[in-house]
Amino acid sequence: MMENSTVLKEFQELEKKRKAIEAEIGIYTEILKINRDVGMHGPLVDSEGFPRNDIDLVAVRTARNRIICLNTDYNELMTKLEEVSSRLLAKQSLSTSEAMDTETPFEPPPKAFLTVDQVTPGSPSDLAGIRVGDKIVRFGSLLSSNFSGLSAVMEVVKATAPKVSSLTAT
Repeated sequence: MMENSTVLKEFQELEKKRKAIEAEIGIYTEILKINRDVGMHGPLVDSEGFPRNDIDLVAVRTARNRIICLNTDYNELMTKLEEVSSRLLAKQSLSTSEAMDTETPFEPPPKAFLTVDQVTPGSPSDLAGIRVGDKIVRFGSLLSSNFSGLSAVMEVVKATAPKVSSLTAT
């Protein structure tokens, strides 16, 4: 049980860091919006090749640099969060199964948080066997209990892009 609380504390600390990084990225994104919505790839020179005088070049370059650094940190953090989340879920399911052995053998089915409404032919989803109407009960570290919207799915995909995420559909 002590191990479980240690993993939970680690998860909570990583979650706090994730929120801090997201907030900082939001601040720097706002700086880019204030500067004529130049974004991450907008030109910093005018049509004649001179530095633009309608934006704060130093602030824009600093914001772009920080966003790139923070995105790298964020991706690493999301990978750690997924690993810790998996460990936490494994420990919880182990303790739950031990408790259920002594109590009751009933386990409710996992709750779906997404329903597939479109699958592009030839896409990774199609190749993995996902079909329209499938209900998603787990996507990487996402479950119905921690699903906060499609942006959460995007975060898992970005954090695990080179790897294959675990997906459970019914």
